[in-house]
Amino acid sequence: MAAAKLTPRVRLMAVCDGVRESRREAGVFHLKGVRHAITANWFPFVPTRLWLFLIFSSPRPGKYPAYVRVVNDRTDKIIFYAQLQPKPTFEADEELLPAVSRIRCSFPGEGQYTVQVWFFQEHGSDVLKGEVPLTIVTKSD
Repeated sequence: MAAAKLTPRVRLMAVCDGVRESRREAGVFHLKGVRHAITANWFPFVPTRLWLFLIFSSPRPGKYPAYVRVVNDRTDKIIFYAQLQPKPTFEADEELLPAVSRIRCSFPGEGQYTVQVWFFQEHGSDVLKGEVPLTIVTKSD
């Protein structure tokens, strides 16, 4: 079976300024400032708060170590890497699982970046399961 079918699927992926789980209802999340672009005043630019909100599904139970990368599309350089903690763990088939990861990186300049989610593989190459674009622009006066 292909590695892509053995790993969870990314059902939702959003870059945002903040994520908070509801105090009133389990499984409800409040996302603040969902983004596809950021305006920066200077470079290198380090956002004070930037989060990745994810919802995964899995065809089978298990623990699936994963990581997040931010790639500068112009240079193909990885400017951020972090393993998802806790590791996505599914108790039942077809379960939906939310995950949140802080993105702490320095954007070297204006341009297009890609936020990616990868799953580790014991044998063979890791599997890219989700990606979203993020554009960084300079504030115009």
